[in-house]
Amino acid sequence: MIRGLHHITALASDPQVNLDFYVGVLGLRLVKISVNQDDPGVYHFFYADEKGSPGTDLTFFPYVGIDRGVLGYGVSTRVYFSIPLDSLDYWLERLRSFGIHYSEPRRTEDGVVVEFNGPDDFPLALVAHKEADDKEIYPWRDSPVPSEHFLRGFHKAEITVISCKHSGWFLEEVLGFRKIREGSDSARYAAGDGGSGSIIDVLCPPGLSTGYVGAGTVHHIAWSVDGDREQVFYRERLSRLGFGVTPVIDRKWFRSIYFREPGHVLYEIATKGPGFDVDEPPERLGSDLVLPEWLEPQRGWIERILPQIRLPNGKKIPSRYVDRNPR
Repeated sequence: MIRGLHHITALASDPQVNLDFYVGVLGLRLVKISVNQDDPGVYHFFYADEKGSPGTDLTFFPYVGIDRGVLGYGVSTRVYFSIPLDSLDYWLERLRSFGIHYSEPRRTEDGVVVEFNGPDDFPLALVAHKEADDKEIYPWRDSPVPSEHFLRGFHKAEITVISCKHSGWFLEEVLGFRKIREGSDSARYAAGDGGSGSIIDVLCPPGLSTGYVGAGTVHHIAWSVDGDREQVFYRERLSRLGFGVTPVIDRKWFRSIYFREPGHVLYEIATKGPGFDVDEPPERLGSDLVLPEWLEPQRGWIERILPQIRLPNGKKIPSRYVDRNPR
């Protein structure tokens, strides 16, 4: 059974700007610095809670200078984070202090929602609701955001597609989600117990163009399963129904399968474990460039290609960086 969101991965255009925002402004912990395993000359940043818990993890492939993505059909629209109800004023003031423009808070079925954009105009939102306090997350002890206001993981995902009917059928009949509500141009589905972190809104407004993925848009949405048995169940089911699905891919910190739903949004099903501490001790998560063992022999050229970044503690990565464009 799919339990809810595992992680969401997006594209960015500047690794340092990306890191400074998600750690310095949103206060998330950089739990892993690695590379895109399918394109190792590009970083893969993982931002999450203290432990890198599934459901808290927003990740980025920062391709330097990549074109801006375009929202439209076939693209995930906005990423929604949970916050406690009592944290709304804190977050409004924090966004103001960094000069970040945000929408007027509005009450919805989810709670009080505030929308704003991150770097590359990446659409984000905070959802203040009572259920946020009950979510099992671990605030990062060194976060610039106090623990009582720390982001409580994802609240929901959101996709825009041509046909709500087809994408909804896939969620219900193939992935086992439950329909919560349905309207003329939107529908809501939930996995598992249906609480915060397990929701997806499917939007199908008329008159849009096809979107495309680039800087400031979501690359894929990953759903969480307990382990290998559940993942194999979904892989066999997808294959049996004629949907293209990858083999199980070992990502070191979890195992993954990938496939597209009828609206062309890319989904992943990822296992909860083994977790981010499989190759770094918990207290040192995100402190070095970590490569899976099959990429370790290529570390030399990978470090020469990657742009150098500076961590909040001042450490530079890669440490053996060679400026390819000296003045």
